[in-house]
Amino acid sequence: MTKQQTALQMPRWAISLMQKHGISEPPAAGAVPEWLRVEVEKTPLWYIIREAKEVRRAHPYLLIEELRKQPGQWREILNSLRPQIAAIAEAMIARGTKEIIFTGCGSAFFTAMHGEFVLERLTGIRCRAIESFELLHYLPEIDPAHTAVIAHSGTGGSIETRDALQKSRELGCFALAIVNTPGSPLERIAERSLCYETAQGCGPCISVVSTRVVMQTLLGLELGKCLGRNPSRISALQSQMERCSSIGEGFLHTQEEKIRSLASRLKDVSSCFIVGTGPNYFSAREGTLKIEEESICVGKAYRPGDFHHDVISILGPTNCTFAISGNADTNARIADCLDVARAAESTTIAVVFEGNDLLASHADHVIRLEGGL
Repeated sequence: MTKQQTALQMPRWAISLMQKHGISEPPAAGAVPEWLRVEVEKTPLWYIIREAKEVRRAHPYLLIEELRKQPGQWREILNSLRPQIAAIAEAMIARGTKEIIFTGCGSAFFTAMHGEFVLERLTGIRCRAIESFELLHYLPEIDPAHTAVIAHSGTGGSIETRDALQKSRELGCFALAIVNTPGSPLERIAERSLCYETAQGCGPCISVVSTRVVMQTLLGLELGKCLGRNPSRISALQSQMERCSSIGEGFLHTQEEKIRSLASRLKDVSSCFIVGTGPNYFSAREGTLKIEEESICVGKAYRPGDFHHDVISILGPTNCTFAISGNADTNARIADCLDVARAAESTTIAVVFEGNDLLASHADHVIRLEGGL
């Protein structure tokens, strides 16, 4: 591989770091040169990767600011990226797309899972989510000419995701990158890309996740509209998308202090379990990862059926069980999960929505999301 090819595969932060130290070639695999060791000791690696303008070593960390700025970012995407998203939808339809594979690693894979669930229902196109390493090494049998591969990455530099998208494009698939860093390796590999720069400063994925979920859902809406799928569902979801920013702002305004107080009460728990179904299983997976990253506390996500098979032996007073409201068909079983957890003296928390609060009476604590979602 030439130096130019190597540079094209490197993320922006790595190139900047090398330029800062006058280095023309990356270190050998597994090697940590002195200049890099000193740099990372001075500035934690995730701050370097995120190209953060500020390093904080005490509360309040940058993460809380990432949470608070998200509603404004969603509004900006809705106001500015719709034409670009519509053009990509038209390109996918023009190719006769019959299958969409979503891929990513970590939070990006959970976002891919959300894409699989939502876009299949909006478009009628077969969708599946495959983690990037698995997609790279165990690519399923596909018809490349009629397959789109949508790769998620906040930095656009995840190695497995980059390689999986490269392989998919070489096979002839439509390759789309959804990223949050302009000019990233993933964008350079992709045939088309959607990029919304969040300038996220903290390490754990926060705004980079929710903004890509918004872009991805808008893509599903545009595909569904072009294909003439379920106009009433498309119209209803579009209306709700337009209200998401104000709902998010309202949630932060009314619930932040309550959640802060709840976190203080739960600071000594050793593990957290989150139950979610349908699209909220994505939320459960992402939620447990955030708990692990921020609290150094083990988190596990379950669907309602699995909860009763998998977790009963480890439920107890030292852990906490969250459950996210589902729909009329699933809430009764989710309530069963909370009842089982309470019987084992696990602290229970229900996340409920306006007009959908059956779970509230089954939990010790309730977090409410208003706004008619």
